[in-house]
Amino acid sequence: MLPIKALLLLAATTTAVLLAGCSGVGEAETNNGAGTTPSVDTTLPSTPIGLTAAVAGSSGANLSWSASTDNVGVTGYIVRRNGIQVATPATTSFADTGLSTATTYSYTVAARDAAGNISPNSASVSVTTPPPPPSNSASLAWDAVIAPTLSGYRVYFGTAPGTYLQSLGQGISVGNVTAYTITGLASGSQYYFAVTAFDTLGVESPYSNEVFKSIP
Repeated sequence: MLPIKALLLLAATTTAVLLAGCSGVGEAETNNGAGTTPSVDTTLPSTPIGLTAAVAGSSGANLSWSASTDNVGVTGYIVRRNGIQVATPATTSFADTGLSTATTYSYTVAARDAAGNISPNSASVSVTTPPPPPSNSASLAWDAVIAPTLSGYRVYFGTAPGTYLQSLGQGISVGNVTAYTITGLASGSQYYFAVTAFDTLGVESPYSNEVFKSIP
């Protein structure tokens, strides 16, 4: 009885099954319990297209592109600046900051899926940040005026609060933009600035709030 008992213990441990051979002698077949190996996702996401880049201020760049596709799903993107990864956004846009002035940067984007598959890089785009303004200048920016007949803006400045070197209506006409840099200001002086909006009939708004800057 001892050999039979030992065989049953082995069967309980390894899930061995006794098979009766032609000779009548029991043969063991072991089943390790492993199922079918799941398929591995090796399909790359599609390459992002439509990448654009625009300068944002003096030290930034705004990127956007069209969404990639994947057999399972895109989980994010890899943004590279000059070939070096700088961000992994989940959306199809990215704002790069902290750039040096007067410098050209090249960008590419690749898509990534949950399995870690990474698409080829997109076509590259480049931006060049503007040079820094001279020290005797003042860079102004303001919120846009929403009006169907808006024609543009005028900038006023002077060396005393509320008193400008230009009469109302004679300010610097800067066009329909919301930023402007005044240069050639006198060193050692403090200047005060305001902006107005005017329409196609020449009607001008009151002055904006006033800001000031000391010129070194």
